[in-house]
Amino acid sequence: MKNLAIRTFATLMLCLLVFHSFSQIGFNKDSLITSKIANLTTFWNKYNDLSNSRPDFENYAIIPELYSIKASDSLSIADYQNKVNDAKIHALKQNLGLEGTANYLENFNTGFNADDILAYNRRLQAGLDWNILSDGLVNNRYKEQILKNENIINSLKPITKLNGNDFITVSHKIIYSFNIQKIKLLQKRQQIIDDKISIANELYLLKHLPRLDLLQIMQQQVDIASMDQIYKSYNDQLSLQINESTLPKKVLPLFDVDISKAFSFSENNSMNDSILKLEIENLELAHKPLSDVRLNTQLRYNYYDLSKTTNVSKSFISAGLGLAVPIPLGIKANKEVISAQAKLLEYQQKENASTGERDLLNTFYEFRYKLKQYNNFFEKRKKYEELIRIERVKEKFGDFEFNPLSALNLLDELLAVDIEMLDLQQDMYLQLLDINSKIPGSEVSAFIKPYSSDTMKVVREKTEKAMYIWSEAQIKYTPEYIEEYLRLNKISTAIISLKKDNSNKTEALNLFSKLASKGIRSELLVGNNKLLSSKDPSIYFDSLTNGLDLTMISAIHLDVEPHVLNDYDTNKEKYLNQYIDLLKKTKLYCAQKGLKLCVSIPVFYPEVTLKEIYAQADLVYLMAYEHPNAGFIIKKVKEEFAIDADKTIIALRAKDFKNRMECEQLIKELNTTLNATKFALHDLETFVKLDELSVIQEK
Repeated sequence: MKNLAIRTFATLMLCLLVFHSFSQIGFNKDSLITSKIANLTTFWNKYNDLSNSRPDFENYAIIPELYSIKASDSLSIADYQNKVNDAKIHALKQNLGLEGTANYLENFNTGFNADDILAYNRRLQAGLDWNILSDGLVNNRYKEQILKNENIINSLKPITKLNGNDFITVSHKIIYSFNIQKIKLLQKRQQIIDDKISIANELYLLKHLPRLDLLQIMQQQVDIASMDQIYKSYNDQLSLQINESTLPKKVLPLFDVDISKAFSFSENNSMNDSILKLEIENLELAHKPLSDVRLNTQLRYNYYDLSKTTNVSKSFISAGLGLAVPIPLGIKANKEVISAQAKLLEYQQKENASTGERDLLNTFYEFRYKLKQYNNFFEKRKKYEELIRIERVKEKFGDFEFNPLSALNLLDELLAVDIEMLDLQQDMYLQLLDINSKIPGSEVSAFIKPYSSDTMKVVREKTEKAMYIWSEAQIKYTPEYIEEYLRLNKISTAIISLKKDNSNKTEALNLFSKLASKGIRSELLVGNNKLLSSKDPSIYFDSLTNGLDLTMISAIHLDVEPHVLNDYDTNKEKYLNQYIDLLKKTKLYCAQKGLKLCVSIPVFYPEVTLKEIYAQADLVYLMAYEHPNAGFIIKKVKEEFAIDADKTIIALRAKDFKNRMECEQLIKELNTTLNATKFALHDLETFVKLDELSVIQEK
């Protein structure tokens, strides 16, 4: 009995000892995990402030310096061509068409010479010829003038400042500079990885970290090493060519491109016209009728050794005149050649200009797309900043949900976004280099501008839309339907027409009232071409607005169209002057009534008239109809945007599109490439039909 008690006690003690051992093992494991997590938290506290850091940008003025090429670096091909032409001109000035001539003739059998009708043994002639027309004095003056014209053409063409080597040099500087900044960010990412990977591996072995999480960290390490190798190997290759002391120390600044100014540099009509005129003049000089006529004079010393029967010799001086005229002379044919080649030159000039503009527009579109991507990543970074801030708060208040490893991963992802943003900046700088190379003679400072909050709004594609609502639509649709349509399509301004006889005034008044109650602006559309000759248009305006509460409208919108009059082409100046006079009178009327003045105009009015229109109007609607193409529209409206982009609204009509998607795509493209934020849709009824057609197509 005693032995049984002893054995029972021993067994009990052994069980207690085993239980204690297992408990101790579990306790030690938990302590080890806690220790590792504490280490990760320490690293988190070390790095979490990285999310608040912002790039230290260089001054905006550094951008032109980056693209500058010293004039002494290289001569242009035009410089060399001018030197060749100058040498040729000097030679032609000395060439008066004079030629020294000499000939000797030996007769082996004494006989008569067909030319001289003399019997002689030998003959010697020496003299001087003067070619006056073809290949002579006059023709040389034509050639001299052609070369002078070529020099003038070379001087009119803009100087290409970026040759192939310069382009490569600047691109290397850009990439090298951004690589330096990207390597710095990679070093920060590498520090975080180095600090957390060994602990993460231990947590995995302790069964406290899923294998996928460990693999993700290892993948991050591989990505960092790969990118670091790419950037460093590129810079190592260029280290002997690039002096780092001349490069920016900070991150290159953000910028935007003013496409209207870029186009004004790329296209100079007066310069192109001057070049074409000189090229045609050279054609005419090269095909002068006198160039085909040979006129020359001769002066000869003649010596004849006559036959032995006479045993005498004879010498004398002779002079003569020679003329050779092609039959037919070909004056008419030459004119036809000149005319055909002139048309070819004109076509080639237009084609080259069009191709250049298209290439420039495509490059600008690529730049704007990169700018938009940059903005998207900027917003993405803000999201990571907020997630990291939340983790910071969790850790500060001891929240059990705080996971230092996940928080450190967020930091790594934020730094990865920063590198992506640098990549996009680098692409934008390279696009600017491409734009600069496509505009010979330009400086980037002439068409770049600082990146601002206004630019950010454009990239986010925020646009304002207006819509024309003709009198027929006011009768066909109820005010409630129209208001709902405008609201659903995010249209902020309605341009409402009244018939000349006021027959739709009731419908218009109801619509004005309805839209005003819903916060949608209204403009009163006035489209009477007879106002051009009106001495006092205020009488007509008063008749239209009689009974209308002017507080419900924001502007008088003139849709007067002198360009549709039958005799506009022959009386253009007269009608445009009448139009400007009408604007001035309407402006006074609007000022008295507390209204703005808006106008709808085509895209082909001359620049002088446009400046007058913009001086009077508060908003200018450009009717960019018939060609729903961004490149075409940008080319047509560049003058208006250059005068005042803020006043300019691009009007598009429904009948130019197959469906609503095409219209919205064009608006998006113009918004991105032209910075255009204001659009107008022509008109309510046709856009309703376009929407219905789009629904049918989708089905």
